[in-house]
Amino acid sequence: MNIINLNWKSNILSQLKEQNCQQNGYQRLIETYNHILENNSNLQNQCFKLEKDVNHLRSINTDLEKKAESCEELEYIKNKLEKANEEVLTNLREKGEVSDMKLAREVLRLNHALNDLNEKFTKEEIKAQQYKTENDELHETLQSTEYHLNEVLQTNEILQEEFQALQNKIDQLQIDYNKVKPACLELEQQLETAQRINKQIEDELLVYKNQQAAMHDYENAKFLDKCQKKVEVQKQDEGNIFFDDDVVFIPSMKSSSDLYQDPCVNSNLFGDGYDQICNSYDESLNRERKSIAQGLSNGGGKLLTNLVRKFTNGMHNNSIDKLYRTSTNCSIASIPTRIKASWNCTDLEVYALQFQPSGSILATGCSDKMVHLWEISSIGQQEKYCSLQGSQGAINALDFDNEGCRILAGCSGDKAYIWSYGEQKTLKDTCTGHQGVIYTCKFISGTKLVTGSADRTIKIWDIYGRKCIQTLFAGSKCHDLVILDAAGTIISGHYDRKIRIWDPFANNCRTELQYDAAITSLSFNDEKRTLLACFKDDTLKLIDLRQNKTIYTFSHDNFKVSTDTHKAVLSPDARYACVGSHDGSLVVWNMENAQCENVLKQKHSTMVTSVAWQPDGKYVASCEKHRQTLVMEWKQKIYRQLQERNKQERDVYAEIVKHYNRLIENYSTLLIRCTDQERDILALRQENSDLQKNSVSLGSLPVNDKIRTLEHDYMKAKDEILTLLRERGDMTKEVISLSRIVKERDEKLYAEENKNQTLTKENTAVKQRLESAEDKLNALQRVNETIHDEFQALQLAYTQMEERQKESDATVAVLRREMTAKIEKKCDAYDQEVIAHDKKLEEDIKKKLDEARNDIMVTTQLKLSSSAVSFKSASMDGKIHLTPAIDSIKVIVPTKAIVKWDCGDNELHAIQFHPSGSLIASGGSDRKIHIWEFNSSNYHVQQVYTLAGNNSTVTAIDFDNENANLILGCSEDFACRVWGLTDQRLRHTLTGHGAKVFCAKFVTATLIASGSQDRTLKLWDLQNRQCVRTLFAGSKCHDLVAHDASGSLISGHFDKKIRFWDARNDSTKCELQLQAAVTSLSINRGNHEDFKVASDTVKAVLSPDCKYACAGGSDGSVFIWNIATGKIERVLNKEHSTIINAVAWHPEGRFIASCEKQRRAIIWGE
Repeated sequence: MNIINLNWKSNILSQLKEQNCQQNGYQRLIETYNHILENNSNLQNQCFKLEKDVNHLRSINTDLEKKAESCEELEYIKNKLEKANEEVLTNLREKGEVSDMKLAREVLRLNHALNDLNEKFTKEEIKAQQYKTENDELHETLQSTEYHLNEVLQTNEILQEEFQALQNKIDQLQIDYNKVKPACLELEQQLETAQRINKQIEDELLVYKNQQAAMHDYENAKFLDKCQKKVEVQKQDEGNIFFDDDVVFIPSMKSSSDLYQDPCVNSNLFGDGYDQICNSYDESLNRERKSIAQGLSNGGGKLLTNLVRKFTNGMHNNSIDKLYRTSTNCSIASIPTRIKASWNCTDLEVYALQFQPSGSILATGCSDKMVHLWEISSIGQQEKYCSLQGSQGAINALDFDNEGCRILAGCSGDKAYIWSYGEQKTLKDTCTGHQGVIYTCKFISGTKLVTGSADRTIKIWDIYGRKCIQTLFAGSKCHDLVILDAAGTIISGHYDRKIRIWDPFANNCRTELQYDAAITSLSFNDEKRTLLACFKDDTLKLIDLRQNKTIYTFSHDNFKVSTDTHKAVLSPDARYACVGSHDGSLVVWNMENAQCENVLKQKHSTMVTSVAWQPDGKYVASCEKHRQTLVMEWKQKIYRQLQERNKQERDVYAEIVKHYNRLIENYSTLLIRCTDQERDILALRQENSDLQKNSVSLGSLPVNDKIRTLEHDYMKAKDEILTLLRERGDMTKEVISLSRIVKERDEKLYAEENKNQTLTKENTAVKQRLESAEDKLNALQRVNETIHDEFQALQLAYTQMEERQKESDATVAVLRREMTAKIEKKCDAYDQEVIAHDKKLEEDIKKKLDEARNDIMVTTQLKLSSSAVSFKSASMDGKIHLTPAIDSIKVIVPTKAIVKWDCGDNELHAIQFHPSGSLIASGGSDRKIHIWEFNSSNYHVQQVYTLAGNNSTVTAIDFDNENANLILGCSEDFACRVWGLTDQRLRHTLTGHGAKVFCAKFVTATLIASGSQDRTLKLWDLQNRQCVRTLFAGSKCHDLVAHDASGSLISGHFDKKIRFWDARNDSTKCELQLQAAVTSLSINRGNHEDFKVASDTVKAVLSPDCKYACAGGSDGSVFIWNIATGKIERVLNKEHSTIINAVAWHPEGRFIASCEKQRRAIIWGE
């Protein structure tokens, strides 16, 4: 019988192993069953079985002994049994050897598999350590970024407060200014009155002094007679001057500035002699003005002297401003044909070049941080003049002042430099203030300059004050700029494909011209009011600034723009445009017919970065990036013809010009004298009439007393006027200083806003990297856990196989000892009994396997059913998983939208009904919870109040169902908050989570549960305002529900599991594995092909009677399922335009509220 037991056990073991290899699905179940069957019985069960077999054999042996009547039969049976025993032993030895070989092979295979798994496990541990290190670094970066972001936010708040205070102060000043304005107007009226009185007094004084001068200056009268005679002679010559009663009347005459602009008198026509004559004439006029002013001052007319001085200064300033307007001395410009000179400027790269206004000096800016000046002779040859040092970066732009004694340079070191290159050749000033490379710089006048930079600003500098007086925010890199007029109007070209025209008085952009490519350079001609712009798309455009329209667009196959600051220039007469190309060529266009006049191919070896036109139109200079500079010569034939013509005309008309200039000088002198005499005569006549009228009032006063009285009144009125002007000037200075402060604050606020936006983008990128790293780390952890579990299972299986081998060896040894002494049964009967026993054992084993499998499934189902309550979960695969519950409330399935409204200006993420059904709460990315009153009778929704306090997006809302006086909101700022509905006061702020809080629910009136992205659940005690328990889930919690008042919870997670938590021991009672991540739960099965979940936290809810389930889809539809049938009951669509984030069922079951991502909420009813 022992042999029988050994045979069927070995057969079963081999069959189970084969079945385990063939059917992987039942492998773990069979191993578990064998382990339970063999280990639980242990040696006692084996001994019990062996004792049973021995007793059975003894009974058989006793029966055989009773039946045996003779010794021969016994001997025969014994011999037969011994033979059978030997055969059985032989068979057992053979089968034992085979089983040992199989076990050895299995052990070797398992060892190899174990080694492979160990290697994989080691590699995964190394990878996990690397990911952990990266994760720690990312966490540190995130913490530092958040710290800096908080600092920026605090600074921003402080600046906003300061700006508000400054704005209030400005408003108050505006109010004070409005109050003072009537007084100022009154003072201005008084000033005008005083000026009129002053003018009358001045006229009287002038008349009196001139009377004395006429009586005591005989020589002056004699000189007047001579002048009158000369006027008569001039009258006979020209016929346009006549005399009447000793008063000279002269027709309108051109001013001296108009004489310079007379087309009949051209400086180029008469050469340098004419310029000297005009300068001498201008000096004689200035001397005459000064002599008149001196005479008036000696006579007592101080105010008139000031007016004359102001007039003289005004004329001088106007002349200076005109110097800085674009002008040309070139009457004819032609096309360059050949290279006149070529040389290497430096050992490094050349970026800029510019001619002096006289055209005799050429300046080059290089990457060696120096400005090199070259003398250009009349035949186009160059000679080194000097090198200007002091820059801290490569020279990108150059400009001369119109006097030709100073040079301005902009460099890549964020600074602009001014040199004087006369005898001293020293660095005079440095303009510091830009935050980027300076691409362009220009003189506006003798006292101001302008610079454009890569920091998207244009700055205007006061040269003598050595400071920036104005900053223009362009919003894009400024590549080039030009000065439009003497008022300082600036035209700038930018990287954002715009040309901006800046108002010099309003300090803002007056006009913007939009184009299709970035602007690299600008060139302006004042006479024709045209602007030449070079663009990055390899084109030039000629723009009419009077209409702001493009006249011509130029392009050529040989023209390719090489850099962002590629220069193109107009000729001095604006007839041609010249520009360099990427291949070293120069291209010249005609501006009148838009035709390409000439292409000088490959004159340079590398790309041409800049070109400059000599002011007299004789040469064009160009520089390549690799240090070489070329000077192109104009057509010499035309130039020589012009020189010969000028010489002939100058010789013929030289004497005529001299005589004409003398006549003009005498004429101007006579004009001034005659005007003075006319004014004196009129003043005398007026004085005579005034004396006659006031003879009674002033008859007793002597003349000197009268003069003193008038002078005293005059000085008194003048003092009053000066006082009023001083007060007005002080008020103007105060307003200007306040405006400057406001502007500086605006600039700081703009810079801080840009910095804040940059930090926000960096923070978002770091957060995204952290989330991806966390996802990778979670995946690796899951793989690691799986490998670890498989390794432990393999170790356990190997140990079990070793134990089985030992037990089988011991059993075989015992059976051998007992069977040799106790087997007395016939071999035929033994064989039949063995066959029958084997069949029975096979049937029993199959039966036991089936029973064991059924017992395990039943046990698991009982555990799940005993731990879980009826719930519903919405998952990422679009299905809803429910366990039905029963309630007595009757629910009406809505059919249409009855109310629509917008909940704020931002996205909506949560909506919830109050237990009474009269209030609705909504929350979203505006960081506020809005409370709405819902009237179910007339279907009207009205906002009641707003609850503030969150620092980020509101993700979920819940009401207290016990007393209905508290509202709970959770946010992405890692916190939960509780408000009171009666007083709208923030009662509690619950902080402790390390990531976004996705869900929060009231367990009781004093206990709150929350779930977060940090893979934990927390229970909060509102009385003590602290966290009383933390549950570690191992995955992001998307939603939770409270099982009972003791704190037992059900949570849904991103790892596709629903967990049941025991509040007493902080552990999970059960887990349900689903097919996708769980997005929401509702306490208390079916799908639809159009239902698609839009995000990780889309909410689904049960109806109050638990007969229906409702959820929002990604297409803006609301889906309602029947719980009993598991089929779709109704689809509400065509109202929402985007994805639905949340839905809520009215407590009475009559309505459904839904909110979409784009701020709209809808209430559905019948």
